[in-house]
Amino acid sequence: MSLSAKVTAAVNKAFTAAGDLVQKGTLTSKSVSTYNFAARATVSTSTTKVVDVIIQTAQRASGEGFITTAIMRSGEDLSVYDTLTVGTKVFNIVDYSDNNFIIEAQLSR
Repeated sequence: MSLSAKVTAAVNKAFTAAGDLVQKGTLTSKSVSTYNFAARATVSTSTTKVVDVIIQTAQRASGEGFITTAIMRSGEDLSVYDTLTVGTKVFNIVDYSDNNFIIEAQLSR
């Protein structure tokens, strides 16, 4: 078994061991195709993908607000998604990093 396979197996074990900290999240990408002049609205389609996610929130120093981070397994290209919905909370994906094992996304509300 290669080192990469061992790390991937360890990430899967960690998500299983995290239990109720792992939540279902929905990644959403909206693309606008045309404008309907009669209805005065854009015509768009949404693409969604359900993923397992762990949400972390940390407070910044000096009352500058909160930093929300989502951790998920690698495998999705977050550059094509706009939002992550967890429960009833909708987060905008601000930035992310992917090390081919996990994705750590910076979120805003």
